[in-house]
Amino acid sequence: MNRREFLLVGGASLAALHSGRAFSQSHRGALLSEAAREDLPLLFGTDYYPDQTPEHLWEEDAAAMAAAGVTNVRIAEFAWALMEPEEGHFDFRWLERAIGILHAHGIAIILGTPSAAPPNWLSQKYPEVLEVNDQGVTLSPGSRRFTCPTNKTYRHLSLTIATQMAQKFASTPGVIGWQIDNEFTLGSSGRCYCKYCRAGFQEWLRAKYKSLDTINQLWGTVFWSNTYTDFDQIPVPLPSGAPPNPGLALDYDRYQSYANVSFMEEQLAMLRKQCPSHFITTNNVGLVDTIDMRDLYRNLDFAAYDNYPGFFAMSAGDGTDIPSQALVPTIALGHDLMRCARDGKPFLVMEEQSGKAGQPVFSPQPEPGQIRLWSYQAVAHGAMGINYFRWDTTNFGAEEYWHGMLRHDRSHSPAFDEMLQTFRELKSLGPDALHAPCEASIALCYDLASSWALSIQPGQPKLRYLNEIISWYGAVRATQAGVDLVPATQDLSRYKVLCAPVMYVVSAQQAETIRRFVEGGGVFIAGFRLGVKDEHSRIVDTPLPGLLRDVMGVELLDDQPLYSEKQGVSFTGPLTGPAAPCHIWADILEPQKTEVLATYTEGAYAGKAAITANSFGKGKAVYLGAHLEPADLGRVLGIFLASAGIKPIAAVKTGVEVTRRSAGGRTWTYLLNHSSAPQTVSIEGVYRDALKRSPISGAIGLEPYGVRVLMQG
Repeated sequence: MNRREFLLVGGASLAALHSGRAFSQSHRGALLSEAAREDLPLLFGTDYYPDQTPEHLWEEDAAAMAAAGVTNVRIAEFAWALMEPEEGHFDFRWLERAIGILHAHGIAIILGTPSAAPPNWLSQKYPEVLEVNDQGVTLSPGSRRFTCPTNKTYRHLSLTIATQMAQKFASTPGVIGWQIDNEFTLGSSGRCYCKYCRAGFQEWLRAKYKSLDTINQLWGTVFWSNTYTDFDQIPVPLPSGAPPNPGLALDYDRYQSYANVSFMEEQLAMLRKQCPSHFITTNNVGLVDTIDMRDLYRNLDFAAYDNYPGFFAMSAGDGTDIPSQALVPTIALGHDLMRCARDGKPFLVMEEQSGKAGQPVFSPQPEPGQIRLWSYQAVAHGAMGINYFRWDTTNFGAEEYWHGMLRHDRSHSPAFDEMLQTFRELKSLGPDALHAPCEASIALCYDLASSWALSIQPGQPKLRYLNEIISWYGAVRATQAGVDLVPATQDLSRYKVLCAPVMYVVSAQQAETIRRFVEGGGVFIAGFRLGVKDEHSRIVDTPLPGLLRDVMGVELLDDQPLYSEKQGVSFTGPLTGPAAPCHIWADILEPQKTEVLATYTEGAYAGKAAITANSFGKGKAVYLGAHLEPADLGRVLGIFLASAGIKPIAAVKTGVEVTRRSAGGRTWTYLLNHSSAPQTVSIEGVYRDALKRSPISGAIGLEPYGVRVLMQG
């Protein structure tokens, strides 16, 4: 799908070198280390397209960028046809001139490898590189992201053009880094199902499982006479007479993630060798689950994120998609997910919305202050730089309505001065603030095995993994606590609480990690459908919640997908309050030695447990068996989080977001007013306004869409 379609479809499924520091030459062939932080230049720039801009304007553009405070640009990620106009014939002269002009004005360059959009000669000569979608239809060339990640011909040609670029510009003054490809997660089809992917899938399975006997046993292929006697028999999950084997489908999702990551890593290995002094990343939107972001960014220097909040607002505005109250946490979740893709390391916003944005239809112009606000929201959640998309608005092509810092007539856009103000302010914060870790006392389990398995067999068509993640994240963030997105496979002892909405798949490693966490004094709060399946998408053969039954202190009496029938929840004990409706799903719990905190009110299971709390070791395990609406979920989770010692930083009204980053004995508290009305925030302690350089305390005013950054230490 194109970028706008992703966000609208996602919504429907959900209800930024003048510092004078050169990049260090000492980190050759390795990830940037913590010690290398001071060598990374401030990255506050824009995405620029000299390939789409008449050459007589390049000098004018570079001078204007420098005057605006732009430190860097990203270029060339869609310019393959100009760099290799015919196979094996490379022409970088225009790019050399563009880089020279930009560098002469003190602007650093991030080069993009162009494999997201191949030239027409390539797809004409090698039609086998075209992607096949999930309906078995071969995509047509003519746009972008229509190629197969497995195909060896396409991998070779992509690596060839990237290698030629790297060899040409490895020592070119001004070039500081690379973006590999562009937005791996945003194609019209989330995955490829061609014959090359089928062969690649079979090879991947052979390496993973070693034998067909193992595959047949783990997938249960005896069902419907699907036993395999040759690896070549194993299909991809294209439409057939009935739904595919869930084990096969889950492993195919894993394979497609692997295929894209390995495609990227072929270019990464080459760039490490050819350009050892340059940083390397790739950009993506965060809330797409077709690729495991932790795998994608594991060997890159930092994550890079593309942020277009206006699309979410478009979706909310039609009254059928994202509720308006969910917009702020949904955008924040994308930032946190990208930060956590590299274990909490600061990330770069490679593309930040700078005005109206879209393709066939487009979002409205952001309100005055909103672009600055969205930029600060990214920084508040861990960004260390912002690139506004794009410098000048193109007059042609599919994105001619995707507005940049300059309009179609090259006059300043409505938010131009606002973006320049943001550049100045964020630079004034300095690298310590921009690289400080985000504080997080809560972990939210985000695991693609559960997401993929649930999409294959949701049980109830309205039950979607990302919806639940967003609902829980919004409820948790309402407490102002920082949140890390984790797979629950590593040590969790630094967190007070682990939340796990719809942890449908639970591996033995995850179960043991959670068990140790709770035994050590942590609070584990799980949602319905807990531990139903193992990592091979087989339903466990023990009473649910399976591997976590002892931790939770309950057994599942029954589970109920809810459609038109009425169901409700009555609360007791610390949860005492108004009864709440229950929609979509209800796990009926049978307590063992656990405290019942809510029961169902309707039907055959009236009076049966809906929410329980179990003391286990030094900690507590809470089971939310009922699907609650956001307001009720927020109330319930808020009570449990408060009892775990989670306290708000400031007294705020709805629409004000509070986050905190800290390092070296200093903290930076971000107050973000996402509402169109002035707000007042009450906060204890004496601070220094990091932007105005003056003391501040007590009641703090925020203008509509306003921002304050408070510093201590």
